[in-house]
Amino acid sequence: MNSQTHLIMGAALFGKPLPRLAWAGAAGGILPDLPMYVIVAGLRLQGHSLDRIFGEFYWQDYWQIANAVGHNFLLWGAVAATSAWIVTRHRQTQNPNTAPDGGAAAMAFAFSASALLHSAIDFLCHRDDGHMHFWPLTEWRFHSPVSYWDPSHYGTAFSLFEAGLGVLIAIILFRRYANPGIRLALLLCIIAYVAVPLFYFWSLSSHDHNAPVSGLGQAALSRESA
Repeated sequence: MNSQTHLIMGAALFGKPLPRLAWAGAAGGILPDLPMYVIVAGLRLQGHSLDRIFGEFYWQDYWQIANAVGHNFLLWGAVAATSAWIVTRHRQTQNPNTAPDGGAAAMAFAFSASALLHSAIDFLCHRDDGHMHFWPLTEWRFHSPVSYWDPSHYGTAFSLFEAGLGVLIAIILFRRYANPGIRLALLLCIIAYVAVPLFYFWSLSSHDHNAPVSGLGQAALSRESA
């Protein structure tokens, strides 16, 4: 699934009722993909082509380990469980009429739960480029029958589903929050939902893509990764 969908999904599911929790959920939603963007930017600055980056460098150990850490069930599961326990204990001693909890533990839960959700979704929609979600205990990867980008594994249908889901979530968030910053972020996501698929389908009609990529720059970068 593309990064912008993970981002707004995290904000929608874990951001209610406080805007600060929405930002934490959004940050957790995109964090697992950040290593990919950093690595791509660094390699591009060194003059490497996108074909070489995703056809060669992507499969290097350092990149695979970065993906494994970012999409790690053990890491995010532990943080989410610990922060949820702290939040629950705090609520048990809190007056029911007090304001919603927006402290450090609540933000840590929104952040880590969103990252865990991102990892779980990617676990289910990566075919040949799955991550080592249980690293360092094992390097096992799940090869899903569904790919969020590969047309030969339902990628086209999934892309249409994701676009519709993303627009729906963006509308819900836009109505929920009046915060200008959040609304600006939603506007940028909507633009991406329009621009990226258009570029993707145009590029499919004129190029042969053979390398993985993922996230917000899936189409623009060439193919998939996350």
